[in-house]
Amino acid sequence: MGAWGTAVFSDDLAADVRGEWRELLLEGADPGEATARIKQSFADALEDPDEGMVFWLAFAAAQMETGRLADNVRDRALEIIDRGGDIARWEAEDPSLARQRQRVLESLVTKLRGPQPKPKRLRRARPLGVEFELGDVVLVRGADGSRRALAVVVDQEESYPPGRRDPVVELLAWGGEGEVPSDRQLHEVPFLRTVDDLSPRPGPHRWVIATPRKADTFCPEIGEVVARGIRRTPSVDYGNESYLSWRTLALYVGDDQFVEDLRTSGIEL
Repeated sequence: MGAWGTAVFSDDLAADVRGEWRELLLEGADPGEATARIKQSFADALEDPDEGMVFWLAFAAAQMETGRLADNVRDRALEIIDRGGDIARWEAEDPSLARQRQRVLESLVTKLRGPQPKPKRLRRARPLGVEFELGDVVLVRGADGSRRALAVVVDQEESYPPGRRDPVVELLAWGGEGEVPSDRQLHEVPFLRTVDDLSPRPGPHRWVIATPRKADTFCPEIGEVVARGIRRTPSVDYGNESYLSWRTLALYVGDDQFVEDLRTSGIEL
């Protein structure tokens, strides 16, 4: 579903709509011009029934929180909610999540129909992420402290706010015991191979590391940079790519699935 929670903006598409709307206003576009450009930018999503619902709900909420809610955008969102919204999608995922989503939509209706705030002066958000350079090797500690992993920054992805670069990492097939491999060995250690629903055959996996909140900011508790200049070519045959935080990656390193992926890669702990 591209969603990590039931809140309006806990969804990749919804977050993108909100970010682009705010960015256009910060660039000086008037609400009418910004609205037209948003619709054009997300034209493909609007043609999809499911993504279209996410778009209109997010767009109405994004306009409302900035004090610039247009009547036609509000009415479109309310019409979608009156028809049941996207509850059916959540019901198929988990009935308890569907109930949470229902409460979210009910709250949104109340806000959309209530008195609207005056237009707010926007300021650019300060990036929460820590900058990493291509070739940095990061020692990640499992959340429980019992395991370690090595992540190599193989690429960078432009993110929001403009100018922010999120590191794209691949994990090495390293068991975490003893000393960190030398620079020469770091160039040669193969990448970790994983198996998931989208890639049933073992293969490399890339993670885009985002920092959605202060609690996810990279810090010594999570890990440290142990080498620089280890320029590794990104895997070209990866089957999937995940967006997550450094803290979530640490949870994975501490999970049994990481051990299974190490075994898949020929590493026995």
